[in-house]
Amino acid sequence: MKKLLTTFRYVIRLGPTYVGGGITDDLTRSKVEGKARWPTGRFFQVGERTTEEDARAWAAKNGFTV
Repeated sequence: MKKLLTTFRYVIRLGPTYVGGGITDDLTRSKVEGKARWPTGRFFQVGERTTEEDARAWAAKNGFTV
């Protein structure tokens, strides 16, 4: 059975510094939540959609809590 590509990975930057990031199934919602915490932050999607399992592994490797 083919795995579903349902999860996005993202990071938030303030200037050259990464201040946050994580995984989500709703990129728009996460952007709004990120803007509430870092109003001047820039929001970037990392790569394409992926499986939740691979996204969780990426988040753990990069120090983001899931």
